[in-house]
Amino acid sequence: MKHTVCKAEELKEGQMKAFTIDKKSIVVIRSQSGEVYALRNVCPHKGPALSDGSLDGTCTASEPGEYNLEKVGEVLKCPWHNWEFDIKTGCSLFNPEKVKVKTFDVTEENGTVYVQV
Repeated sequence: MKHTVCKAEELKEGQMKAFTIDKKSIVVIRSQSGEVYALRNVCPHKGPALSDGSLDGTCTASEPGEYNLEKVGEVLKCPWHNWEFDIKTGCSLFNPEKVKVKTFDVTEENGTVYVQV
């Protein structure tokens, strides 16, 4: 079922907001590129609200001493232990095959953001 969560103008680029839909806590995020994503607002590790975390990037390296910042604004970090999740897929960055956060379909129509739960 499609649920109204907010007006599109209330969710700025790089911002996230928590909502409760059918007793489920969901975090809705607008990426820096303007896309909107929705994930379950619970870290699978110890359970804190992911919306209390931060939107960042992640560092990669191909050799010691090298740092490459990637996925800027597309990584949701848990506030307790910094577990990182890709906002597009819900997959963790450290074990994407086994550790994931549920994602939900999001649409933006006529200036309103909807989440399909």
